[in-house]
Amino acid sequence: MVDLTAETVGQGRDRFQMMRNPLAGHITLQAAIRILMTVVTVVLATLWMAHKQNEQAQKATLTMVGGGLDAWEDHVKAFTRDYALWDAGYDAYVAGDKTWLYENIGAGITETEVADIIVMFGQDGKITYESVREELNAVPSQIFTPEVVGQIQDLAKDINVADGEQRSGYLRSGNDVLMIAVAHITPISRLAEFDTTTLPYMVLGLYLNRDRLDDLGQKFLIDDLHLELGAPAREIVEAGFSVISNMSGQPIGAMTWSPPTPGFAVLRNVFLPLTGGILLSCLFAIGTAFRTRSIAAKLAANEAAAVTAARRDNLTGLINRYGFNEALDSPEFREASEAGELGMIYIDINGFKAVNDSIGHHGGDELVKLVATRLKATLPPGTAFARIGGDEFAAALLGKNSNETASGSAAAMVHAFDEPFTVAGFEFHATAAVGYAVSGGQRLSPPELLCRADLAMYLAKNVAEREALVYHPTMETGALEKKQVEAALRRAVEAEEIKVFYQPVVRATDMAVVGLEALVRWNSKEFGNVSPALFIPVAEDTGLIDDIGRFVMRQACIDIARWPGLKIAINVSPVQLRDPNFAADMTAIVQRHGLSPHQFELELTEGILVNNPTIAKRRLATLKELGFILSLDDFGTGFSSIGYLRQFPFDILKVDRSFVRDIGLNATANALIQSLVSLGDAMNLSVIAEGIENEDQLKLLRLVQCEYVQGFLISRPVPATEIDALLATLNDKRQVRIGGGSIVEQVIPAAARG
Repeated sequence: MVDLTAETVGQGRDRFQMMRNPLAGHITLQAAIRILMTVVTVVLATLWMAHKQNEQAQKATLTMVGGGLDAWEDHVKAFTRDYALWDAGYDAYVAGDKTWLYENIGAGITETEVADIIVMFGQDGKITYESVREELNAVPSQIFTPEVVGQIQDLAKDINVADGEQRSGYLRSGNDVLMIAVAHITPISRLAEFDTTTLPYMVLGLYLNRDRLDDLGQKFLIDDLHLELGAPAREIVEAGFSVISNMSGQPIGAMTWSPPTPGFAVLRNVFLPLTGGILLSCLFAIGTAFRTRSIAAKLAANEAAAVTAARRDNLTGLINRYGFNEALDSPEFREASEAGELGMIYIDINGFKAVNDSIGHHGGDELVKLVATRLKATLPPGTAFARIGGDEFAAALLGKNSNETASGSAAAMVHAFDEPFTVAGFEFHATAAVGYAVSGGQRLSPPELLCRADLAMYLAKNVAEREALVYHPTMETGALEKKQVEAALRRAVEAEEIKVFYQPVVRATDMAVVGLEALVRWNSKEFGNVSPALFIPVAEDTGLIDDIGRFVMRQACIDIARWPGLKIAINVSPVQLRDPNFAADMTAIVQRHGLSPHQFELELTEGILVNNPTIAKRRLATLKELGFILSLDDFGTGFSSIGYLRQFPFDILKVDRSFVRDIGLNATANALIQSLVSLGDAMNLSVIAEGIENEDQLKLLRLVQCEYVQGFLISRPVPATEIDALLATLNDKRQVRIGGGSIVEQVIPAAARG
């Protein structure tokens, strides 16, 4: 019994063991298959994603590198156009004035690395001017052979000269590739006088060298961007790399680089967890799947953040111009505008530059944030509020009472500037020009409504900064005219349509001419003679005043050679003086013409002294040290005080014409003139009385011992060519004694007095 039982038990144990082993193997096999399937699926999915990421990254770099080359071409073409469409440049080329061409074109291109090489040649293909960056050691005539010049002429064939068209191409130069742009050298304002087929050519060239390619690669996170010369291999073409062809259409090289493989980075992060998953079990594979999901969610969140960032202003957190326009294009705003339930406000802030000039751009940024916070507090909930530009904001308000809401918010925005802003411990006052418009039941699109608000703001900026103006159709003409003046003024400055006239300054005792005041005049082709009172403020608002100021100084340096011994006075705008480079620019122009700053008098009004006394004191001290003579113009019309004369290093005091106009008419005016002259004497300042229009004024000024006079009695402002004759007449007769008749009648011809 026992033995049987024992045998039976042993047999049963063996059978169980035999049964258990295949089941365990089956379970193990199933588990292994499932783990393997999970791993294979994850690996294949990961490899596929990595491949797609690599493929997308390659497409992106192809697009970026191609765009980089296009940007270079646009850069070279733009500068070629700027320098080719220039009356003075064409005249200098025709005259063979290589010195002028170098100083005004060649140096500006090669020394600032706008381009590496510039050549000019005529229709005969003969190179007449060339300039190369010194460190290149290149010889243009060896690069631009007759064959290359012919190809360039073919490239430029049928160029639309009137539109300033330019074309670009590539050529092989030894072991380098040169990107070129070509345009006709064109006297643009006199184009109708020329046969465009006879115009010469200007070519700018930019080498695709290693340094430039490295810089381009760094922008796109490409470490080995390089140029392979010669006909590109088939696999390079099939891969989509940028193939560069010469002007004959023959491939001469290709931009190549190691394709980016961001997908492999993903694989490096995932393979270790996968290996651990194989060793530990399918649970780890599930964890890896969750991790992959987390990575995808993070990527999606980053993408969403990037989309948001593209529509946000980083400084204020408001939506930017792009986001604002996108909001206006939404159905909600379009329907509200058509239903007359949309109000638009446009705000332009003044005062940022004073902060930047005094405590730096960081202070300006802080002021922007403070302004944004105050303005936002004036708006009702649900308003689309945006920072449109550096100092411009816009708001779009929805609601049936949009007229009242927009009016109230616009007024609140104006009053938001009643209190000063505290930045870095300093108080700054700013003002705002605010304009608004409402749809009012008219079927207007939101962009049209924004344009109306902009026009209202533009008018407020010029006439009512302390009042919010609502759009009215009558605004179209005035605002549009100012914008047209601005556009015409830009063209006039570029074409040197601006002219410099001169008005003599004479010694009161004997009428000897001691100097000339340079005055800007503009006879526009579109508007006729434009008053400086109109275009100077436009120039100051748009930044054109700096270009005009440099032009006046250059012209004065040229003209002063006609009048040895005389000084020329030049008016300086407060906008110019706020430029940190103003003194250096003026000195460079003077020295470039072989002159001394002592030959020039800079006239400034009191505005800069009152608004920015610290900056003014520093800038004037610099100009004084450089040797310029400083004059306080229009003295007595603003915030004049002896304190200003003591604080600032002025040499000359110019009495405003409003005081001169009334002398001889009332005792108060006579006493004021006497006081001003005495003040100048006491402070060792020369005194010039402006606006002398009759002999009685001149006699009275002599009686109070005013040293110098200026005005229409002497001469109106006239061109430099007429000054020559006037100087000859005045200097020939300056010894005429006063008495026995009018010295003015004896010395100054009627024609000159105008």
